[in-house]
Amino acid sequence: MARGEPSGADRELIGRLAALGLAVSAAQLERWRGAGLLPAHARAWLGRGRGSVSVLTEDTVAVAAVLARHARPGRDLRWTVIAWYAEAGQPALPGQPEVPEPPWPAVREALVWAMSRSAAQRLTAAARAAAGGGDEAEDAFYAQAGRVVGRGPGGPPDVEEMRRVLKDPGAELERGEERRRRRGAVSLAAAAGMGAGEVGGEVLVDALAALMPHLDWGPVAAAARQAEEEGTLEGWIPAGSVDPLARLSAAGQQEMAAARRTAQLLAGFSGLYLMHGLGMPDNPALSRLRAHIEASGFALVMAHLVPMMINPSGIPHVLAMCLAPEIVALAAWFETLLAEQAATGRRLLRLPGERQGSPEAYTRAWTDHIHQPGARARSGDGTHQETAADGAGDDVAVGGQAGADASAQSAGRMLMPDQQPYEDGATSP
Repeated sequence: MARGEPSGADRELIGRLAALGLAVSAAQLERWRGAGLLPAHARAWLGRGRGSVSVLTEDTVAVAAVLARHARPGRDLRWTVIAWYAEAGQPALPGQPEVPEPPWPAVREALVWAMSRSAAQRLTAAARAAAGGGDEAEDAFYAQAGRVVGRGPGGPPDVEEMRRVLKDPGAELERGEERRRRRGAVSLAAAAGMGAGEVGGEVLVDALAALMPHLDWGPVAAAARQAEEEGTLEGWIPAGSVDPLARLSAAGQQEMAAARRTAQLLAGFSGLYLMHGLGMPDNPALSRLRAHIEASGFALVMAHLVPMMINPSGIPHVLAMCLAPEIVALAAWFETLLAEQAATGRRLLRLPGERQGSPEAYTRAWTDHIHQPGARARSGDGTHQETAADGAGDDVAVGGQAGADASAQSAGRMLMPDQQPYEDGATSP
């Protein structure tokens, strides 16, 4: 065989992938093998001194397919590994094979590499460097933080604001709250690197209130004032105590897999929450689910999970967050709600008056609603309403993880019509 000519197994693999709508070259296959991502072909001996031939296995096809789905020209392979890792571990769709796991060493290297070069991590390091550096160092940090946070994505707007604009396509989104959130992000970055005492109690509580709405922050504000008077505010967030990179670096394979499951679960719930803003038909169970999300204080945090889990540059940050015990506890609470809803025997995604319904009918009603702006305007609110009696017996969780994952993916794509840049300048899928 001439040097560089693909083997028979590689030619067969390229053909199998083409049948799936995935175009790859022999050079790509070799690149993936060289990086330790694609296994080498097995060998079958022909006997009687005739040598051996390479043999294509289904496991190799599955790995090559997921690599082909996430690979992009000019993209560092580590972004591809991160996207692959986020897809793995999810329930397989009907008729589709389960996504294989990428090699753990490659996953860990990619996550640590991505986090270490992220703008957020650089901002954390800058805040630490500014601690104790005097007014000039702090001013430089705040200038850098303003630029970084100002350039970054603002995240999805409030769901009720989204519904208002959906009802009136000519309306514009209110950006005042987004600006407050950006200021809050700068303040929290300063507190993480330089300590809560640096930003002061009033600014710290205002930042928390902007980033964790729907909670009563009055008692916290009073406690912050008292802590400042007593000189104990610094203990709320000690300087340098927040280090996502260290958290990622210290996590083992099982810890990271658990964090991924937590992220996928919360992203499913947040997808349902965000879809309310996109005109999803409502019912009492969905309304109560949103109320629980808002009462947790993590509504805005969860709303960000959907676009972040779609873009590989956001995935390391989500996983680092989901390694925190507080987020694990939040996910466990929502999982309990999931089990309680499943026990009722009722689907969460159903139209008013239906006990079970079908996903097809629900989706059809939703898309019809979105495509009829005139009918929405005439109806006033544009949402399907249901009485409490119609929803009697409903509880507050979704009826299946696969449905929640699908909701998260759909919501993210609708909320991100423009491709967001990766940290290295490549664009997202």
